[in-house]
Amino acid sequence: MKSAGSAVSLATTNSNNASSPSHSLGAYLYQRQLDGNKYTSGRLLVDAGSSQFPGAAVLAVGGARRGGAGYINYLGREPAPTDLVLRAYPDVVPLSDETEIDADLFDAILIGPGSPRITALPRKSRLVIDGGALALAMQPHPAKQIRILTPHEGEIRKLGFDPTDRKSCALQAAAQLRAVLLLKGRNSIVATPQEIIFIDEISGPELSTAGTGDVLAGLIAAMIASHRPNTLTHAAEITAHAVEIFSAAAQVAVGSRAPLVATDLLDAIPMLLARGETSL
Repeated sequence: MKSAGSAVSLATTNSNNASSPSHSLGAYLYQRQLDGNKYTSGRLLVDAGSSQFPGAAVLAVGGARRGGAGYINYLGREPAPTDLVLRAYPDVVPLSDETEIDADLFDAILIGPGSPRITALPRKSRLVIDGGALALAMQPHPAKQIRILTPHEGEIRKLGFDPTDRKSCALQAAAQLRAVLLLKGRNSIVATPQEIIFIDEISGPELSTAGTGDVLAGLIAAMIASHRPNTLTHAAEITAHAVEIFSAAAQVAVGSRAPLVATDLLDAIPMLLARGETSL
């Protein structure tokens, strides 16, 4: 991954690690404390999946489980994705969409992978907005709300932006939508309204397969929930670090599996982080 701005390693911005900076990819995750608990590591709500795309919920939650958040809730809107998530991940706690959800309870919310049935975005909490929820990001939102949008080129076109010049497109969309913009694809770009933060030069065509974006969205959301950024710049740095972990994990996966499928990443991410790979 090539830096195109001032992306600072979270090892130097996380107070738990401030005395011993590191370039290990694992250091990009929130470092759990001896006196901490599941809530101090961040609470994330995942709103993903539908009867049409139930597997997206499994992939998004699977990515989130490896992003460092200590407590993950899944919003069960439909039976099929809910059943798949709970069978796969007994540590994830379901919430019914029939109950009123208090967004203030969560350090971040992931919304949109797999086109869940939604008509509006929460106006509180930090949001990672993906897939079927991206169109709702065009609506006005509170000035201080932290939003991270994760469109691919087809989705950014539907939002009215031209990705022919990808850098210009990412900056324009980030500025107009007042958000961090991750423009996925070849050389994925992370931008704020002011600057390009990162350009991914690791990943290749192996990631051009269904479901990989759901895994990435979950990973980003969990890292956002655990680090709790209060500025778009900090949120963009976290997003860039998540992209780096994701792309490096894909390279690990293709070393032993071909062709790559999205579930391969759910195995490769923790393997990569556990063996202390360094950032590039």
